[in-house]
Amino acid sequence: MSLGRCSPSKVVGWYGHPWQIKAPRYSYLPFFIPEIRENLVELALDDAQLEQIDEKNWWFEEEVPEDKQGFVPQGACRWHWPIDLVDIHSFISRPQPLPSSTELSPTPRVISLLLHLSNPPQERLLMPNSIEVCKSQWLNQVKEADFVRWRNTNRVTNLRRVDLEAGWDGILNNDFDLYTQMANKILPLPLTSNSTQPSRPPSTDPSGPARALDSSYAIRAIPFKIYLPDNAPVIQEIVPPISESGKPTTLLAVLQTHLPLLFPTSSKDPYGRAFPIAQGILVPQEAEVAWIASCLCGADGWVRVGVCLSVA
Repeated sequence: MSLGRCSPSKVVGWYGHPWQIKAPRYSYLPFFIPEIRENLVELALDDAQLEQIDEKNWWFEEEVPEDKQGFVPQGACRWHWPIDLVDIHSFISRPQPLPSSTELSPTPRVISLLLHLSNPPQERLLMPNSIEVCKSQWLNQVKEADFVRWRNTNRVTNLRRVDLEAGWDGILNNDFDLYTQMANKILPLPLTSNSTQPSRPPSTDPSGPARALDSSYAIRAIPFKIYLPDNAPVIQEIVPPISESGKPTTLLAVLQTHLPLLFPTSSKDPYGRAFPIAQGILVPQEAEVAWIASCLCGADGWVRVGVCLSVA
């Protein structure tokens, strides 16, 4: 991300040079406030100005160049959204050429954000810029995803507190091994009925019985959301991993069902009008949603697919 400029109306003598930061997709903007204050704000403001600002009033707005205007931009970035969701809204806000699915080193994505130091639009932000609020929202999403999969939240509510805290601490500290201490217990694997189940490390609880591995092909439904340009409502429907014909449900089948005008069944080029992205990459049309749910979901267990219009 380019956590670019402080709002010029609030900074005297500052020319708005951008400051860059590398942010994991599963992280949240409040994680970076201390670093932003030290490396951007404290260099831009004098001591008198620093005494007058309150971090509770800070907020970010995506900065879109005039030559790249498209649909309605996302504007103020919500604090409780993971960076991946902020990026989805940024990417789909204007038509794009179809990305390459075979490129080994894709061009890194950069989101240009403008930092405002006052007058936060609370009706847009909805939540304060608190890490504890992000944790609470993350946990709510984890529970909701578990309910979508199994029609109950037993796998989450039965977690030991140490494992649940490890999941959040792994996100906060960018520690994948720590996060998987929780994820291994609640996220199903992309195991088909004829797959040989891989082994997992033994439980950290020696007294706990071994539990059979869950398959993402055997769950009730996929925690699945589709995001559209122009601030259109989010699509969240029941997406079963196996279709009525007994075959695995593909992403293209889901898109053709819920967005038939953008993904017509009669088209020889399924991605001719629009294409889906998840975790910043183009998702192949033949990808099975059960596999996507295990391999491309967010840290809260939700699959978030952005639909971008193709450049004509």
